[in-house]
Amino acid sequence: MIAATLVGVLIVVLVAVNQLGNRVTGTLSDPGTAYPPALLDGTTIGTADAPVTLEVYEDFQCPFCAQYSLSTEPVLVSRYVTPGTLRIVHHDIAILGRGGSEDESKLAATGATCAEREGRYWEYAHWVYNNQDGENAGGFRRERLTSIAEAAGLDPGAFGACLDDASAIGEVATTTTEATNLGIHSTPTLYVNGTKIDTTLSPDEIGARIEAAAASAAPSPPAGASPAASPSVEP
Repeated sequence: MIAATLVGVLIVVLVAVNQLGNRVTGTLSDPGTAYPPALLDGTTIGTADAPVTLEVYEDFQCPFCAQYSLSTEPVLVSRYVTPGTLRIVHHDIAILGRGGSEDESKLAATGATCAEREGRYWEYAHWVYNNQDGENAGGFRRERLTSIAEAAGLDPGAFGACLDDASAIGEVATTTTEATNLGIHSTPTLYVNGTKIDTTLSPDEIGARIEAAAASAAPSPPAGASPAASPSVEP
């Protein structure tokens, strides 16, 4: 447990160092995170019949969302999504910006909608989170956001045009309104099979919630049947 905690701290420190380096040099940093393409479907990763669904509400300007997406979530994908236990659904909302057409939270979330339409949502999300540059400080101004999108494999011209697309902007507004109607006023906010969980939990602690939800979702064995062996989970 101590070793796992130290590894988690090291990952967070490395993310912070990367982001500090970006601010100093003005360059973009490759997140180096890739998920199995066969598991990706828009803003969802995992099979449709997974017994557990983790819903994630995030704002791209939120530093704790970056920590979750770049360090915690890859662990959950490896342990639970790949074996078919978990399905993760992202909901990108805009609550940290300052409003107006250049609201950086709205621009980044709209960009995610554009990336999803091009089949590159997850690449975009990881690149954006790995290149945060403070809240409302110009890190996600149009020009820089377009450069990030290009680094993630998107066409910069089409991406720039999509940032002004009314339907893409409207999707972000709708998702944000739905989130606030649920009482979500901070990010990240996580739900495991509809139950809100503490976002400060470690990957192991979130994993325990996932395993409990999977056990609850499993059908009861017939009377007199031998209990099935528990599925193995990678450490």
